[in-house]
Amino acid sequence: MEDIKVKSYEVYSYWLKNVDENSKKELELYKGNDKEIIDRFYRDLEFGTGGMRGKIGTGSNRMNSYTVARATQGFADYLKQEKN
Repeated sequence: MEDIKVKSYEVYSYWLKNVDENSKKELELYKGNDKEIIDRFYRDLEFGTGGMRGKIGTGSNRMNSYTVARATQGFADYLKQEKN
C-alpha cells in the first residue's frame, strides 16, 4: 500500500505543476487527503472494450480533458503506424 501512496503523490505533484488553473484549484482541495489523492492518481484510467469509463474530475484515474487527449493521441499514433 505504501508504494501506491508514494506513486499517487508523485503523480499528484506532477499534475499540480502541469494543469490549468481550474484543475489546479480542484486538486488543491485534496491536499493531505490520502484517500482522495490515491483514488485519483494510483493508476491511469483504463481503456476497455467499452471505451474509457470513470468518474469525471481531475486526476489520472478520472475522465477529463487530459485523459481524453492522451487516449486520442494514442489512437492517432496507432492509426499513423498502421498506415505506414
